[in-house]
Amino acid sequence: MKFQTVFGPGFGGPSEYYRIPSAVTTKHGTVVLCADARYCSGMDNPNRIDKVVRRSTDGGKTWGDFIVAAQEHGSKQMRSSAAIDPAMVYVEALDRIYMIYSHTPAGVGIRNSRCSRGEDAQGNRVVCGRFGKYILKDGRLYKRNGQPSEFLVLSNGDVEKNGKKYGNIYTGGRFREMPTSTLMLCYSDDDGVTWQGHTSLNAQVKEDYMSFIGPGPGCGIVIQSGLYKGRIVLPIYFGTRMFPLRLSCCVIYSDDGGRHWRRGETPNNTRTDGGKKLNCMTIRAGQMLTESQLIEQDGGILKYFMRNHDKARSVAVAYSKNGGESWENFRLDVDLPQPICQTSVLKLTGTEKPTVVLLNPADRQKRENGTVRLSEDDGETFPYARQLKEGSFVYSALTQLPNGNIGAAFEPDTACREILFAEFSTDWIKGE
Repeated sequence: MKFQTVFGPGFGGPSEYYRIPSAVTTKHGTVVLCADARYCSGMDNPNRIDKVVRRSTDGGKTWGDFIVAAQEHGSKQMRSSAAIDPAMVYVEALDRIYMIYSHTPAGVGIRNSRCSRGEDAQGNRVVCGRFGKYILKDGRLYKRNGQPSEFLVLSNGDVEKNGKKYGNIYTGGRFREMPTSTLMLCYSDDDGVTWQGHTSLNAQVKEDYMSFIGPGPGCGIVIQSGLYKGRIVLPIYFGTRMFPLRLSCCVIYSDDGGRHWRRGETPNNTRTDGGKKLNCMTIRAGQMLTESQLIEQDGGILKYFMRNHDKARSVAVAYSKNGGESWENFRLDVDLPQPICQTSVLKLTGTEKPTVVLLNPADRQKRENGTVRLSEDDGETFPYARQLKEGSFVYSALTQLPNGNIGAAFEPDTACREILFAEFSTDWIKGE
């Protein structure tokens, strides 16, 4: 099996560190890969992190130039904003790629993201000053009583008054964004060449009791059949306190082509422990559900695959009959090992049987032994398995290529330097 480097140092990109792949294939045959470009180090936020994209128009054989899809601010680890963790979904009816990511201001990461929407009811950003909080609206800071201040905020985040600079809301100074996480949405209508419409979804899908909020990461789906046909579904997860972490996953969904979004229930609100009902506010560390991916089974039922912290170290699964609004039949699939790491899953099209491919580090202790599994019963069992890469293996993303094969983008180790790409068929997984 040959691997090629799509993101890595020395390939013309803006950074020396890359993580967290996402992948889609459009109806034009274009394969679009997205990743974090991490500037100061390979670490999560706090860090300067942009979203970068590369495209292939020949089925993944060659890749175009680096495209910056979301650009943040700053040059120092603790004084830079971040756009971390992509999740893309291609909506064929609109010929549009949506991407969500998590934005955080300087100094903020998952462990110190404050419980707050960070916005007012109209979606205007809350900005913290030395003497109180302001609302950012139409490029001006307003006092909480609605009175306009003399401070203007430029498009790059710089705060000015009478031509004098007072810092930057993203990187620090007298004014700064509320120190919390923001779920951002952008889109491309030209197969990933340009990206626009960077808007916050917090007012629609985040509650004031939530701290961190972020994507899957990986990929979303569009429901193809049943009552919820056409619904766009993207996986996210959120926290309900800063430290120690208390995390739960769910999905957000749109029934109007991405104009409006709602948040579904987390599976953590359907679980029990010793007869006692759990919820996202009371779970313990071992009950956290975090990064997730999903497929649509025949009949419009959704199946959820979740990273979790249970000591069994198995992928968690659940089912939804209402398009991701709620989940049932939560369980751990003991046949799918995971070392507390993200898992990728993809439902193939054009196959005789309902075929699902799953990829993750198939080890209960370490992030290693990258293994591809194949199901021909809609993701219920995976009787076929083949090692894609021995040794270290971390996050991944799957997409079906124009020729029907599977394209896998993945992190080959924990160095946070490269994202590799491989192509294989279902026959290869079977060993044929």
